[in-house]
Amino acid sequence: MTILKRARRIAETGRQWFVPPPGPVAWGRLYNCGILVSLNPEADPDAVGLTLAQSGEREHDLPIERRFTEGGTAYLHAALDPALLAAPATLRFTVTEPGRADQQRVAVGPGRHTLHLDGVVGGVLAGWVSSLSADPLPPVHLVVDGVEGEPVRPGIYRPELRFGGREGGWNGFRLVLPPWALDGQPHTIAVRAGDTVESVGAYAPRLRSSLYVEAPNRVTGWVFDEAGPDRPSLVRAVRNGEEVAQVETHPRADLLDLFGRHSAAFAFPPGALKPGTDIAVGPIGAGEVIGHLRGTIELARAEARALLLPGAPSTTLKERRALRDRLVAAVRPGGGARLALAAPAVPEVWPETGRTPPPACAIVPVYNGLSDLKACLASLLPQLAPRRMRALVIDDASPDAHVTRYLDDLAAAQHPGLTVLRNRENLGFIGTVNGGLALLEPGEDCILVNADTVLAPRALEKLARACHRAPGIASATPLSNNATILGFPGMPEAQGPLLGLGPDAIDAALEAASPQPVVIPTGVGFCLYMNRQALDEVGGLSPEWGRGYCEEVDWCLTARDLGWIHVAATDTYVEHEGSVSFGKGERLAILERNHARLVALYPEYQDEVDGFIAADPLQPLRLAVLGSLLAARIRRLTLHVGHGLGGGATRYIDQVRGLARAKDHEIGHLAPMGKYLALTLDAAGASVTLRPNDLFGLLDAMEAAGIAIDLHLNARFGYDSGVLDRLLSGRWPYAVTLHDFQWYCPKVHLVDGRDFYCEEPPPDVCRHCTVRGVGYDYADQNALMGGGLDGWLATNERILRGARCLVAPSRDTAERYARRLGLSGIAVVPHPEAASPAPARPRRARGGTVRVALVGGIGTHKGFELVVALAERAARERRPIAFTVIGNVADRKRVEDLPNLTVTGAYRPEELPQLLAEADPDYVFLSSVWPETYSYVLSEVWAAGYPVVALDIGAPAERIRAEGGGLLLPFTRDTAFLLDALVAARGQLAEVAIPSLPAAAPSLAEYQAAIEGAAGTEIGQAV
Repeated sequence: MTILKRARRIAETGRQWFVPPPGPVAWGRLYNCGILVSLNPEADPDAVGLTLAQSGEREHDLPIERRFTEGGTAYLHAALDPALLAAPATLRFTVTEPGRADQQRVAVGPGRHTLHLDGVVGGVLAGWVSSLSADPLPPVHLVVDGVEGEPVRPGIYRPELRFGGREGGWNGFRLVLPPWALDGQPHTIAVRAGDTVESVGAYAPRLRSSLYVEAPNRVTGWVFDEAGPDRPSLVRAVRNGEEVAQVETHPRADLLDLFGRHSAAFAFPPGALKPGTDIAVGPIGAGEVIGHLRGTIELARAEARALLLPGAPSTTLKERRALRDRLVAAVRPGGGARLALAAPAVPEVWPETGRTPPPACAIVPVYNGLSDLKACLASLLPQLAPRRMRALVIDDASPDAHVTRYLDDLAAAQHPGLTVLRNRENLGFIGTVNGGLALLEPGEDCILVNADTVLAPRALEKLARACHRAPGIASATPLSNNATILGFPGMPEAQGPLLGLGPDAIDAALEAASPQPVVIPTGVGFCLYMNRQALDEVGGLSPEWGRGYCEEVDWCLTARDLGWIHVAATDTYVEHEGSVSFGKGERLAILERNHARLVALYPEYQDEVDGFIAADPLQPLRLAVLGSLLAARIRRLTLHVGHGLGGGATRYIDQVRGLARAKDHEIGHLAPMGKYLALTLDAAGASVTLRPNDLFGLLDAMEAAGIAIDLHLNARFGYDSGVLDRLLSGRWPYAVTLHDFQWYCPKVHLVDGRDFYCEEPPPDVCRHCTVRGVGYDYADQNALMGGGLDGWLATNERILRGARCLVAPSRDTAERYARRLGLSGIAVVPHPEAASPAPARPRRARGGTVRVALVGGIGTHKGFELVVALAERAARERRPIAFTVIGNVADRKRVEDLPNLTVTGAYRPEELPQLLAEADPDYVFLSSVWPETYSYVLSEVWAAGYPVVALDIGAPAERIRAEGGGLLLPFTRDTAFLLDALVAARGQLAEVAIPSLPAAAPSLAEYQAAIEGAAGTEIGQAV
């Protein structure tokens, strides 16, 4: 761009963000141990100089020791003596260039920091912070219009700061602007670190963009924020609230000439986009949508709906059927993947009209299931009213005479509005429903009601109101504990009624929230209200679906092709048992067959349902009602934060959840699921999948309702550092149980490349163990593995030191943490387990082959390589010893040819005593090659009445030394020595007494009292 063009562009826009400042130097910053200077593209680095002075001293030249380029920007770096930052002082540095000098006075010393802000790009303010003293990096706070946000700890790598600073470049942060700050109005944006505040000034996004659909699945274009800096920004493809692809803006010559922007163009690669995708800039949920891609099927349905809504449906039925015929013939076999650009869809809002819905008839097909049928009809009959609501109960030739007798008595009672019918032969669900549909009165709506449901009072009335709230609604379905996409409190998996409440209580809570109906891809047939006009157009359920499953989806999708929509009656709840008519195996077989046929007929359907589940528009309602119901019944929540991977930590959480406790004390379990979090509430009987923000919203609501919240941290991997920071910010007190060594060993079990205990070397040696990656996911801190572990260790140590209490299940574990991290006051308390007394097992002397059992999953850290080496040596030397693994091994193929090693496979804990009896070992060998922190296997083996042999390391050795019940072998990999010891162990264990575990677990209060009593005790004196 010429100088004249650039000047004209400045005059036209009145904005100069995208124009580099005059001269070679863009900016200079003093930071810990250095001065960093950023140069403009046209700069001559050799023409730039630096001088430095301290508190009145004369300036002296500061040599530039490094010139480098990062991300297309040229930098100069000069080293700084760290001693200059040791005490409060003022440093004066000057950046000189031809004809100009820029001087800055910077206060240094404790509490002083440098903040550098890159500017707002895509709704995110990025920057970096550096301490101008020996203090650690402070957290930073986003400040918008004087409102300060939550603290964010710097941890993003800024390569331009990697020289000289003690943080090694991990100084960066990204602060997402709240949605209300991206409303197009000016807002004052700043960042605070300690007492240092740096401001962007007034900011309001001003996007300019253009989109071009080059091919069916390729989209290109350009976008930039006139109010933001000329830096690469992200363009996101967002589908159903989740990012499915992203590209970064890049240079394009014509855009540089037109707009003076170095970074504005973007292109999504072929195959990256599907129908229903938004093209957006900025944070998900708060950014600006610049385009929406609609599929051909979606467009055809929108055309049909435009024909349906203005007048009587019958007047346009012929045209809409012709549209559907073309859709089926030309588009649907290929999946309808063609894309067209459109404006983002605007959700429909339906105010209450006060219009009285037409009469309706509930059709209840019956086949056996007497107890469910009684509960269903007890809830249905009170809702019947002559000329308003009636019911047809149709017995599909149930072979159960008790059902026949009950329905005969019901018919004889002549309940108003009730008709009882019986099929002469079994017609199946579809045949029975279609028989009922043929008996509808003219203009009468229909409600399909499964006989294994229990309706809340007024459920039928509210379903009718939802279905007739606006024109063009074909069906309405209530929420339920078992209704796939309409599940409450979670979905799509079925669960028991929340808190054991009846449908009336849950229904009342939903209604109190005053929600609007929500458009859904399909109704759900357990309780489906069907608009008579849609029934007349679509017809009854297709008999091609055999005995049932997917028939109501077929009906709903046909209605959608004709322009109708389906809604969730969000103020209504119906309890659903589910799968009464078929056995589980038969049900799954029918469902699999019919689902495959459904997807063949409607290839778009699965994507639509998956998208609805991902977007979950009912989530805010679910969480609000869940919070209100919990608030009325609990006063305290202890949330156990785990990894959800099973093993000892998960077993511990399950044990704690089983301890006796006050009725108003709820125990929750949180586990990571990719971008989501899985929350299970024990007493409530609820499982929900949440985005992090939803979790914190639920906790906020519970706390506001007077529920005391405390946390119990059992694992840190799997969680983004941002989630951990918010959970463990100090707002809620938390305890940490040390189940393993994940807090200072990235590989968790202190096992090195030899597949053996590493002996815990210093961190600079530990990092070599992580160069090829680790087997555990530390989320956004995975990038720290393989390099220096200082930042990772600092985060973990900060979490541990911020805990209200640290708990170790063994003294050995506490001592290792105390030595490595300098922690004190760790409470040593065994896990709160109990054992049912095992039947007395006769102990008898025997000769021949020594029979050794190993229990559990024998992975690498459990000594798999050692066990294989022992078995191979024993076979080679024909030693009289045989091994049986009750469980699995790390590599089944490695042991298939070993004649003296048998693997039984996975088992349930309650099966272990029987499996041990069948293996009939002389003892159980605990082969772990790491210092286990407790060992549930040891408890299980003792409970079953067997002695143990273990290597002398970790908690098992500590427990055997204290309780007896076994033999300890020196901790070694010498297979010759160990084989001799294992053969000799049978005789040495002949008279060993097996310790008894407590017959009953403590109550939760007793267990917590033990922790409080042990906390702060010197480790050598701990319980």
